[in-house]
Amino acid sequence: MTFLHLPALAPANVTARATGLTGPGGTVARRPRLLTLDLMRGYYVGVLAAVHLDYVPSLLGLFDGRGSLLVSEAENFFLISGLLVGMLRRRDLEQHGPMRMARNAWKRAGQLYVLAVTLTLLFTVIGRLAVAHGISNVKDGLDSDSSPLGLVANTLTLRYTYGWADFLTFYVPMFLLAPLMVWLLSRRLAPVVVLLAYAGFLLPSHYDTKFFSPFLQWGVYFFLGTIAGYHWDDLRRLVGRLSPTARRVLSTGLVVATIALYVVGMILLFHPELIVDPATYNHLFQNNRLGLLRPFAAPISFAGTFLLVRRFEQPIARTVGRVLLPFGRSSLYVYVAQSFFVFLIPFVIGPRGFWGNTLFDVSVIAVIYVAVRARFLTFLIPR
Repeated sequence: MTFLHLPALAPANVTARATGLTGPGGTVARRPRLLTLDLMRGYYVGVLAAVHLDYVPSLLGLFDGRGSLLVSEAENFFLISGLLVGMLRRRDLEQHGPMRMARNAWKRAGQLYVLAVTLTLLFTVIGRLAVAHGISNVKDGLDSDSSPLGLVANTLTLRYTYGWADFLTFYVPMFLLAPLMVWLLSRRLAPVVVLLAYAGFLLPSHYDTKFFSPFLQWGVYFFLGTIAGYHWDDLRRLVGRLSPTARRVLSTGLVVATIALYVVGMILLFHPELIVDPATYNHLFQNNRLGLLRPFAAPISFAGTFLLVRRFEQPIARTVGRVLLPFGRSSLYVYVAQSFFVFLIPFVIGPRGFWGNTLFDVSVIAVIYVAVRARFLTFLIPR
């Protein structure tokens, strides 16, 4: 593992992508995209369709864990989202001040709010029509009793969300709070942000937090990512001051820990009889993904995965990256598109064994890829 390098040691052409570039007149130019993050995000959003469809056994089900490992794709996706927010909103704050920073974050919150409300109402109408026509394989959680006015009111206040694009609803409060968190980070109060994020994660396990629960559950990853994104260049400089031996130990340790989290999670998923104390294991790592140690495992997994992908960035980009990069650069579009496939497929056909399920997974990914490349209806979804 000594061949792995932390970002501070990246070659000049790669490092240029990770830092702010100086433009004409000494102004700070727009930060170019990080190829590694696009590859990671493309994978995470790409497998969501298979994870949500949950037709097992299948080829993808043999290695993605269907969201039941010690760390899931969704948690790392939230980390990346928060990381990019930390980068971009810090730039806004330093270049244009707090009002521009807040306005950009709240504009994004508004876009996601409109999209989330629209999709919830659309999926609810489809779900009610399906039930009325005798289709039973409708996603759980459907509001089939409220009046039209009650349904709209609950949806507009985010008290009701439905469909396989429900994460959009969770993002709205995060973007609303992002300016406050970035302001705290600018005041060197990162420990306060960490404390608030972890405290919020613990609340649903001990109190009835009602409709706040999903936001608190996923907010910890988003705001931990925000901290990392805000201090991205600071972290690179900090790592750069370490000795070569210390950097190798750190990078190797993160990668080994990431692989260990994945391997142990897979073993326990397929051989639960190895768990000596199921109640404790559920409390620490599962509990509907509210396991107490998951927010500590996720940043380790994210960092180790980043290092691995960074090390093999170019060969990945030339091969599977031809699919992952378009997905990662249009992640919101891919997320919304997969939500329709996953919602509708059970109406027509159910699980069909290993090869049939694998065909479903691959077919959905292939159709979404074609839609991304053809830019089908992309004008309806903000980038």
